[in-house]
Amino acid sequence: MSQFILKFLFVIFLLIPNSVLANSGPKRLLLTTQEWPPYQTYSSDTISGLAVTRLKCVLRQLEQPYQLTMTSWENAQLKVQDNEQHGFFVAEQTPIRDKYATFSKPLINHHWYWYFSNSLSNIDLTQSNKQQWKVSSKFGTNKWFYLHNKNYDVIKKPRNVKTLLDMLMHNEVDAVLVDELAMQVELKKRGMLATSFRSKQVATKPLGVYFQKKFINKYPNFLNEFNQLIPDCLE
Repeated sequence: MSQFILKFLFVIFLLIPNSVLANSGPKRLLLTTQEWPPYQTYSSDTISGLAVTRLKCVLRQLEQPYQLTMTSWENAQLKVQDNEQHGFFVAEQTPIRDKYATFSKPLINHHWYWYFSNSLSNIDLTQSNKQQWKVSSKFGTNKWFYLHNKNYDVIKKPRNVKTLLDMLMHNEVDAVLVDELAMQVELKKRGMLATSFRSKQVATKPLGVYFQKKFINKYPNFLNEFNQLIPDCLE
């Protein structure tokens, strides 16, 4: 009799979905983000984009219910710090964010590019030009802090790529440091070519999801399972 019971329980165990057995995530995962075409876009009450597609793919394979919220980038990060959201995306890894959240494996890479004003004759990245140029980047981003840390003359506090392109077109700056794809999207919106401005690549940075540390402590298996499924969703 005992052997029969053990075999019966083993069959039930096999029939239970892995997601239920592991209990690796919450009833509903709360993630927040910013509008940042082409990575995250909002249209007709739908959040989509390159990064969102990959994120949804991973969560679908995890069988993890979720809710995505779009807000300002500053607010997205504050909501995770204040325990109102489980995580934010997509972001570069930084020491400041590492203090309160844990970075996933990369969902996508993005490229930092200089775009130069057409009124600028010399675009060589020399020390003398660095001291003379007026530059800008999206306020509060890693690129913004990078420029300050490198002692560039950073002007204004633009909140989006649209404003940065306006500044470039009106010769309010000598150069802007932006994400390449985001700038290409904005140029296309205006019927302009990607080659309308001279540009130079600065760096390639991985982007991932930051999960709140309290969330990771409560669901210790979640991040490992999340990371394992990312490669299947990169194509």
